[in-house]
Amino acid sequence: MGTGNPHLSLHFFEWVRALRRHLVIMLAVFAVFFFVAIVCVLRIPDTYRAETRILVNPQRVSSKFVSNAVSMGASERLNTLGQQVLSTSRLEAIFNQLNLFPNLRNRIGHQELIDRMRQNIGIELKQSTDGPSSFTLSYQGESAPEVAAVTNRLADSFIAWNLHDREQEAQGTTDFLSNELFTTKDELDRLDERLRTYKLQHLGELPDQLQANMQTLSRLQVQLQGNVEAQSRLDRELFLVKADPEARSLFLNSPRILSPRDQLQAQLTGARQEIAELHKHYTSEFPDVLKKQAEIQSLQGQLDESFELKSTSQPTQSPAVNKSPQAQLLALERNRLMKEQHQIETNIRNYQGRVDSEPIREQEISQLLRDYETARLHYSSLLEKNYSAKMSAQLERQQQGGSFTLLDVARVPDKPIAPNRMALFGGALFLGFAAGIGAGILREVFDTTVKSESMLREILPGVPILGLTPNLGNTRD
Repeated sequence: MGTGNPHLSLHFFEWVRALRRHLVIMLAVFAVFFFVAIVCVLRIPDTYRAETRILVNPQRVSSKFVSNAVSMGASERLNTLGQQVLSTSRLEAIFNQLNLFPNLRNRIGHQELIDRMRQNIGIELKQSTDGPSSFTLSYQGESAPEVAAVTNRLADSFIAWNLHDREQEAQGTTDFLSNELFTTKDELDRLDERLRTYKLQHLGELPDQLQANMQTLSRLQVQLQGNVEAQSRLDRELFLVKADPEARSLFLNSPRILSPRDQLQAQLTGARQEIAELHKHYTSEFPDVLKKQAEIQSLQGQLDESFELKSTSQPTQSPAVNKSPQAQLLALERNRLMKEQHQIETNIRNYQGRVDSEPIREQEISQLLRDYETARLHYSSLLEKNYSAKMSAQLERQQQGGSFTLLDVARVPDKPIAPNRMALFGGALFLGFAAGIGAGILREVFDTTVKSESMLREILPGVPILGLTPNLGNTRD
């Protein structure tokens, strides 16, 4: 036996002889299993797959000229479109139009068929440095024409819904900006009307008219000073007319002495000049300004009282004076100057009130101008954005924005992608062979007949074997 194990070799050959004894059973089991496996493989339906490629186009017009009104990127938009196109209502329309799964409609629920259809749809993105550049849309099923039709229908839905959503989003942005623009325009008109009314109500008291008021006030003060001096000259002339020659000579040679009323007028003029100078540097709430205003009011009151006293005492002139024509002319001129003085003083008080109210008007109109300017800037910004949104919406309507382009139409597949029948046939052959070997081994295990000397020795250990008879088979004597 050489270097091998005689017992192992004998055991192996015994198994070989045993399998040879059950060869018919093994072949029968192999044939049955192989035939059943072949039938099962042949009954598996073919699975076809159709696919199409869709290109993601960037905006054709540079964003330097027309801004993009669509906020979502390509990846987010594709995800949103996938949820819309793969929704139950969209798939149900394709399901009914193409009459999908006709053999399963009576055995499986409608929603389960829609879910199965959704599972057969595949979307594969191809990324680039700027985001997705394209994506592949596929569908698989048991019918080659059916999968091509479904794939093309899904591709058309993706392209159509992308255009629809982009146009709707751009139009929605335009509508929103138009409404905001209309509201802001109303607010701007309201503030403009309020500002115009305020300027009309306080005409002459506005900050930009302060310089003109100050110049007018200075001119009125000069006129008042000239009026006072003219009255003083008339008083001297009137005195000279009604005085005797000796008193006239004495009056002409004596120095001029201002009356108390002239002194009050001079003090009032000086005080008004001082407060005008203070207004150039301080507000009306400054203590020196308040003090000077109180002084002006006091001097003005004293001057008004003196004017009333002098007016009431004017008719008590002597009959001699009234009879003189020159004295009557001088009296008339004096009355005219007094009325003019009263008018000038009234104008001075008016313009002084305008000057005094300038800080308050400046604060009030500053608030109005600030509100108006804010509304105007907001309106200008909305107007620019509205124009840009309208251009973007027009761009989307002309399909010049970020759109999808169908590169390849889904064609009817020439061969199925599954099942791989050659591999399944090989598996069926192996399964039949394994089943045959297993049947032979089981048959040998459950067979209790003695088939060799070694089996006899294992059954009857210690009993000597006297002799062996050869296998006579079917030979006749």
